[in-house]
Amino acid sequence: MNADLKPNHREERVLTLLHLLGQEAAEQVLGCLDPQTMLQLRNRLQDVSQAPPSARKQQQVLEEFERFFNFAMTSAPATLKLHDGDEEDVAAADPAAPEAVYALSGDPLVDLEKMNMHQLSAALETEQPRTVALLLKVASPPRVAQLLNLLPETKREDVVREMSRDPQAPEIILRRIARTTVERASTLSAEPRKNGDNIQRMVEVLRATEKSKRRQILKTLEAQDPEQASLINQALYQFDDLLNLEDAQIQKVLSRVDSTTLSTALFGAQENLVEKIMGNLSKRARVALQEELSFRRNVSGTQLQTSRQLLVQAIAESEQEAE
Repeated sequence: MNADLKPNHREERVLTLLHLLGQEAAEQVLGCLDPQTMLQLRNRLQDVSQAPPSARKQQQVLEEFERFFNFAMTSAPATLKLHDGDEEDVAAADPAAPEAVYALSGDPLVDLEKMNMHQLSAALETEQPRTVALLLKVASPPRVAQLLNLLPETKREDVVREMSRDPQAPEIILRRIARTTVERASTLSAEPRKNGDNIQRMVEVLRATEKSKRRQILKTLEAQDPEQASLINQALYQFDDLLNLEDAQIQKVLSRVDSTTLSTALFGAQENLVEKIMGNLSKRARVALQEELSFRRNVSGTQLQTSRQLLVQAIAESEQEAE
């Protein structure tokens, strides 16, 4: 690592923690940061991955992080609605009755068992199947059954498959994952999902479906409910899908956006995605894009989101053309 770019002590601890979380979890954390910080940390994280800190240093960082979280949880405990099987009957009998709440215990493994299951299942839907399987290992069988039943069918199958492989993780990492999941769940609705609110579930199903069959399903949905089909189609594609497209389709996507939109969207993007885009541009366009990227020092969250959404729309349009 260049001496001028050597991280200070605070950055060193952050990089060590991101390294311990693993690439998948680290990318989720980086995605929550402002673009400039995200790009800076991602570049330095590559160096840390090639030359990891000592085991002692890693343990020190984990212990420090654990102490910080314990302090935060003690200082400002969140409250969650406590799920109770008789809850709906009580509400029906007395709509003015106070809503039962559950105060986080400070032990995320206990909270996973006792917190509102609708909030928890919604949070688990956004996690990778292996992560969900790890968390369910510490839950009671009845709790596992409840949560699996609330997950989308395709997600449920993937989770059960991972559970059969008996995934393992150090307890300190497991607790960290559990605490993050509990914190995110506390921000979600405590109410059961309405039967008609299945847009996200349909999106997940279609993303896991072969493209030719996906188009057939979308056509059927469009014939039955054009408005719902339109909402599903808008949410079906993601910016990172560019990595999985064939070169010919990427070129079609790029032909639909201007260079400013493209350079803004690529600010802070994964290096392999940037390389793939560059590889599908003419020499002149590639040089121009490299210049634009080199001059960009900061991009607001709104600008980044807008430009990437334009690329997502271009992906959707190119997919429809391929039908």
